[in-house]
Amino acid sequence: MPPLVSICCVTYNHADTVEQALEGFLAQRGDVDVEILIHDDASADGTPEILRRYAQQYPDVVKPLFETENQYRKGTAMDATFNFPRATGEYIALCEGDDYWIDPHKLKKQIDCLSEHPGCTFCFTNGFVLDASGSTPQRPFIPYYPEEAAFFTPETREYDQSGITRLSFIPTASFLFPRTALKSVPPELLLSPCPNGDLRLKLLLTAAGKAVYLHDFTCVYRFNAQSSAMARWGAESAEQTRLRCEQTLTMLRGVNAFSLGRHRAALSTLMDGQYRVLLEAAPTFGLLKDPDAKRVYRTLPPARRLKCRMKMVIPPRVFRFFRRAL
Repeated sequence: MPPLVSICCVTYNHADTVEQALEGFLAQRGDVDVEILIHDDASADGTPEILRRYAQQYPDVVKPLFETENQYRKGTAMDATFNFPRATGEYIALCEGDDYWIDPHKLKKQIDCLSEHPGCTFCFTNGFVLDASGSTPQRPFIPYYPEEAAFFTPETREYDQSGITRLSFIPTASFLFPRTALKSVPPELLLSPCPNGDLRLKLLLTAAGKAVYLHDFTCVYRFNAQSSAMARWGAESAEQTRLRCEQTLTMLRGVNAFSLGRHRAALSTLMDGQYRVLLEAAPTFGLLKDPDAKRVYRTLPPARRLKCRMKMVIPPRVFRFFRRAL
C-alpha cells in the first residue's frame, strides 16, 4: 500500500544538518505513513554515509539516490527530475537537507487544512529563520521583509497567484500539495533550468488552483548556511547573475502563459525585479533594446541609472577599482 505522503529532500554537503531533517521526517510517522525520497547531489562531506545509515535502518522508508557529479550546477531541476517521478504518495512535502521540521504533526495538520479548503492545490505554513552564523536572533519567516507585513495576516487564509507574489519568500520546508496537482502542469515548465525552483513551484501550483496558508510554525530555515542557494548567489559572477535572471524571466513568462494571463500584473512586478538586477549585471547597452528592460531602466533613481551606465561602458576590473576608490 503506498504511503500517504512522499517527503522529497535534496541534499548537498549537509552532513552537519541532515540528521535533524531526517528525524523531523520520521517523527511524522505517528500520524501518517511516509516515504522519504532523498537526492544527494554529489556531496563530499560525509552526507552520503549518513543517508546510507538511515536507509539501512529504515529500508522501507528512507530511499536515497546518489550522484557522482553535481547536477544543480548543470541547471537541472532537482526535485522535479529526481524525486517527483518516483513519488507514490497522495501528497508531496518538501524540505531540503539544511532545514528541518519542528512539529511532529505538521503533515497531518496540512492535509486536514487542504481537506477544509477543497479549491486549494498547495498548503504552506510559517516557520522560523535561524541565522546559521549566530549573528542575528531567530525570527518568524513570514513576512520575510517588513514591507510585506501589509499583505500578511496571522490567520489561516487562501491566496491566489497574485496574492502569493506579495510574499517574496515562504518556507520551502512547509510546502505540501497533492501529487495530482503536478499532472496539470506542463512538464517543460517544471523541468527547464531555473535557479528559483521554490518560486516556480508555488506559482505553478497557484496557477492550477489556490494556496492556503495554515497559521502555524512547523519548520526552521537556516539562513547564512554555506550550502544555501542565497549563499551561492552572493558569490556568483556577473555572467552567472545574468544567466540566473534570464532563466527566471523565462520561467515567469511560461507561468504567465500557463495562467492564461490572469495574473499578468503581479507576475510583471516579479519580472521587473529581475530586470533591475539584470540591468546592473549587463555588460553592454544591448539589454536596453528590450522594451521591458528599457521601461524598468527609466524607473530607476538617477544614481542607479548612472551606475548601470558605468558598468555597461567601463570594463569590470576598472569599474571595481573606481568603486573601491570611492
